[in-house]
Amino acid sequence: MTRHLLVLAFLAAPLPAFAAGGTTAPTQPASKLQVAMTVYAGGITMGKVDMDATLRGGEYQVVSNLQTSGIVNAFWQAEIQASSSGRVTDKTFAPALYDSFNTRQATGKRQQVSLSYEDENPPRLYADPPYSTSGFEVKPLDAKGTLDPLSALTLIASGVAAKDGNPCAVNLPVFDGRRRYNVDLAKVRDIDIKMDNGLYQGKAVQCEIRYRPVAGFRQRLLNNNDSFPVIRAWVARFPSAIAGRDYTVPLRVWAETKYGVIAVLATALKVDGQSPKGVRSGS
Repeated sequence: MTRHLLVLAFLAAPLPAFAAGGTTAPTQPASKLQVAMTVYAGGITMGKVDMDATLRGGEYQVVSNLQTSGIVNAFWQAEIQASSSGRVTDKTFAPALYDSFNTRQATGKRQQVSLSYEDENPPRLYADPPYSTSGFEVKPLDAKGTLDPLSALTLIASGVAAKDGNPCAVNLPVFDGRRRYNVDLAKVRDIDIKMDNGLYQGKAVQCEIRYRPVAGFRQRLLNNNDSFPVIRAWVARFPSAIAGRDYTVPLRVWAETKYGVIAVLATALKVDGQSPKGVRSGS
């Protein structure tokens, strides 16, 4: 569950040049979103994640970095780097290329996963070392029309998929190369928030997020779909300098589990290089 909450939070590192799939002329205006977050379990720091996304014309690129820290390093010390790029279409994203690199610091074991997308076909998977999926295969039809995890996160934050001003009206079909699941958001209420770490004070929307396994899981999990706890999030809207671009950023994501409350909190946020209204400058 900790790893799934990391996926549902927010992620990335400094953005390099356009990744594969980027063909828009660099002279077009670009909008950038930068977010840093910290993961807690029972009040104990578990890791940090950062995200740097760029939307330019009809294309997007995003890179992320996750590093475990604190007590979690005693049993799972890892760094996960990922990047994704593709096209911005009507109310959704069309990924072109997704790359993920997972390094276990203690053992030096590495896992690379790439998904490449062409037209309407299911994504092509490259895994090194190859996944052992015997008995847990994801059928090509189930993987068709899906988003990689990083594109799904960026789609939520970009505001592209928001309907009628509701940032929580989003349903995401996700395939990470091994598992196929849906992430469904629903609005609970409009709220005024003041974050304990002082990062943001202002209006937000509280959302519920449900993680629904589809394929690539043990049959017990597929049969007992309700075993995953409801995840909650505070989502705030931040306008970009690019006309018509409003980001909808999850600032706090949390779930109550049998291991206690697991939470992911934003610690820094910039839009187009500036701290937006309501966000503490210098974060």
